[in-house]
Amino acid sequence: RQERRSQEVWKHNLEEEVERMRDIAETYSYIAMDTQFPGIVVRPCGPFSDYSDYNYQTLKCNVDLTRVIQIGFTFSDAKGNRPKGISTWRFNFNFDVHADVYSQESLEGLCSTRGLDLHKHYERGIDTQEFGEQLTSSGLVLNEDVRWITYCALNVFGERTPADAPGRPGEPPWVTFCGLYDFGHMLQLLTSQPLPDEVNAFSDSLDLFFPSRCDVAKHLHRLPQQNGDRDVQKRPFFRNAHHILESFFRLPDAVRRTAFEKDAEEEEAEEIELPPPPVPDKGGRGHQGKHRDGERRHKAGKAKHDVAPLAHMESKPGSRMCCEKPT
Repeated sequence: RQERRSQEVWKHNLEEEVERMRDIAETYSYIAMDTQFPGIVVRPCGPFSDYSDYNYQTLKCNVDLTRVIQIGFTFSDAKGNRPKGISTWRFNFNFDVHADVYSQESLEGLCSTRGLDLHKHYERGIDTQEFGEQLTSSGLVLNEDVRWITYCALNVFGERTPADAPGRPGEPPWVTFCGLYDFGHMLQLLTSQPLPDEVNAFSDSLDLFFPSRCDVAKHLHRLPQQNGDRDVQKRPFFRNAHHILESFFRLPDAVRRTAFEKDAEEEEAEEIELPPPPVPDKGGRGHQGKHRDGERRHKAGKAKHDVAPLAHMESKPGSRMCCEKPT
């Protein structure tokens, strides 16, 4: 079994490690990605034309308002071989619990399961704009030869998310569409801008920055059983870049050969027409999500980080509003 080694990246070694990744990617150009971010803090208020619109606006509102905490990249070649030595890089970003917006439950979960040191993130975390500039110039994005592998979603945006059932709560949107939140945060870092207003423009941005990408979730039915486990859809197995990469290379050769072809992916992801989603209760007023760190932190600092006060931020005319605190 190949040795797995990972490298923690902070602001002091950012430039050095991005350069090392760039060199590695010349041979090991298959990259699995996962992100750790502080959960769902708001839900959008309508009206919405369909589920695609509602699900995307939920993603946009939360990505625009929150700050990614950690991103992991794991590298391999076309046969699944890892680089000798380090094969995973984990980028740790600046995060301030006294100024940034987050879900208390999500943040506590990350600290307990991932061992995040929030004080270290505040003191030594990477500046998001500097990371975006380094990654943009690295050749890892905007490059058809680099293959990005994620676990995006069992559901496409046009489908209704699984509802609550007795004894089995429905999954939150960041779980249902987890890999799309990964890409959302990556686009935010690369562009230093809020996400596009419409889902089609979001897809166009993904095609620009990540032209060769595969969603392992679309091929789950092709994965062989492992250790007698029949439930290949268990999501914890796909939360880690190591596991996502391993899953991809367990797919049949014929699937892997065509997994990055645009036409094949569009065929897999054909959306189903559904009635419009219910409009959330407009109990609060709107807010205008700001991406720029200074503006966002200034407004977030007025809240007590349970996000309820966000409902009192005004939204600009004609924009959608993120005004409902998730329950």
